[in-house]
Amino acid sequence: MQQRRKIRYLIAFVLLIAGIIVLLFCNIGIGTVKIPLAEILTTGRAQEGMNAKILWEIRFPRTLAAAILGGALALAGYLLQTFFHNPIAGPFVLGISSGAKMVVALVMVFLLGNTIRVSSGLLILAAFLGAMLSMGFVLLMARKVDSMSMLVVSGVM
Repeated sequence: MQQRRKIRYLIAFVLLIAGIIVLLFCNIGIGTVKIPLAEILTTGRAQEGMNAKILWEIRFPRTLAAAILGGALALAGYLLQTFFHNPIAGPFVLGISSGAKMVVALVMVFLLGNTIRVSSGLLILAAFLGAMLSMGFVLLMARKVDSMSMLVVSGVM
């Protein structure tokens, strides 16, 4: 029985990796400028064509960033669930994303109300600070309350 489970997990893992590779090539090749698979596989840094520039300067960095950020989000969710010993703990349930949105909204209302331009870097910093403030509140509440339901209620607040 254990052996069958290991084989099943191995097959699922191999299929997952194959799906990721296929979707990677689809993500790089499909766009407003269609680039054939053969050209994706043969395009190197030495070529200076338009498709090579599109691949190496636009599509590949975006694909790599999406993979890295997706992995980071998955790791963050796993760490939240492990830290709080709660399988439904996440940034939405604990109010972390709502805190980030609230601080971004306050920064936008204050600065745009005074006709000050807002850069995306400033909004990212505001979202980070809002997330850290709400996470700090949830961590403080985690020390005081005994039940997970009260922790979720404090996150919703």
